[in-house]
Amino acid sequence: MKNYPIALLSPFALFKASVYRFLKWPYLIFTLCCYLLIAAIVMLYLNKTPVYKSELELVLPGTGASSTVSIDNVGQVVSQTSAPFSSGGFNPRVNYKEMLLSRGVLFVASQKTEMTSADFGQPKITLTEQTSILAISITGKSAAQANRKAWALYESLQQELTRLRSDEVSRRDISIQGVLDDYRVKLNQARANVTEFQQRSFLVSLAQFELLVASLQSLKEKQIYLHAQVKNLANYSHGLSQNLGVSSDLAGKAFILQSDVEFRGLLKELDASTALLSEYQSRWGEGHPKVIAEQLRYNAAKKSLLNRSNEIAGPHASNSFTSLNLELNPKRAQMFADLIEASALHAGIQAELADLKRTELQLSDQLKLYARESAVLDRLQKEFDLAEAIFTSAAARIEAAKADVFASYPVIQVLTTPSIPAEIDSPITSLGLVAGMVGIIFITSGVTVLCNRRRLVKILLKRN
Repeated sequence: MKNYPIALLSPFALFKASVYRFLKWPYLIFTLCCYLLIAAIVMLYLNKTPVYKSELELVLPGTGASSTVSIDNVGQVVSQTSAPFSSGGFNPRVNYKEMLLSRGVLFVASQKTEMTSADFGQPKITLTEQTSILAISITGKSAAQANRKAWALYESLQQELTRLRSDEVSRRDISIQGVLDDYRVKLNQARANVTEFQQRSFLVSLAQFELLVASLQSLKEKQIYLHAQVKNLANYSHGLSQNLGVSSDLAGKAFILQSDVEFRGLLKELDASTALLSEYQSRWGEGHPKVIAEQLRYNAAKKSLLNRSNEIAGPHASNSFTSLNLELNPKRAQMFADLIEASALHAGIQAELADLKRTELQLSDQLKLYARESAVLDRLQKEFDLAEAIFTSAAARIEAAKADVFASYPVIQVLTTPSIPAEIDSPITSLGLVAGMVGIIFITSGVTVLCNRRRLVKILLKRN
């Protein structure tokens, strides 16, 4: 009888042998257990609480906006909002995605739906490439709840954007207000300098200096015109005086004498006596009694005429007008009147020229004083205008920046409103059954390969 050596088994081999003895078909038991586990998972999935999904889409405008405001005597203010996608450094859609997933927005949205943050959950956000669209989906226990949660999420985002925009504007105002206060101090100081100078000087405004210059220039032009008119009247009076043989003064005296009734009567008496004397002298000679009597009459009339002319028009006036009767020569009377009028106009214009000359000297002296003061006032006024322009432009830029609230946080619009789901999003019966079948197939294939591993190894070895 042969003695066979006894092999020593490891603890794992002993455990395996014990299992084999206990379970005659171990692979079958393992497969059934796996089937039961898959069936339990599928049943748990199919029996869980139904979930509904509401979807909405938001869009960001792709273009910017600009506006220009013109301020009279100050300048221009340009307000420009750049397009949200003009900068390659960041994408506002990513910012909005992170805001939608932020704790603050989700907390506000949960409060709007009277839910806790844990029950509200987190939305699923998808960014579509090459577009400005954010696709958002969120689930709920019912269709109405999912729809309310979607609206609450959108309203919370808008509320957060409004808060951020207001905070940005307020912080920007605070930072710029200090600079604006400095501009205001400079403006008030420039205004005070102008006011102080106006109070202690004769010149109040530059318009006053410009008006004085214009008045002086107008005065000089008027003098040039009047000088020409005086020269014209002097030539006209001289020509009339040469043609008439009398001066303007004598012409005036002639009208005075011609308007006197007694003088005209004596002049007629002299004319009549002269005619009779000539007739008698030619008829009877110098010694005839009638000639002598008429000669006495003529001498008496001439003496009376001389005395009357000396009394009215002064001495020697009758030498030029004793034989002149203007009533019998109206054209000559008109020429006398023109001579007197031209002489009077000449004297009046000369007096006006003298007065204008004195006024010109006064204005010239005043202009010299204003010229010095206008230079100082012009400098102070320019400083005030510059300070006012800077202050007004800064204030206008602040106001324009307040209107530009979408520069940092672009406006967002609802492309599609939150949907009201008509079907359950989860669980999906077909998906659960397909997953169970796939699991069963994998388990069956694995156990089959495991049971036939020796046979498969032998076949592979033979092939090699």
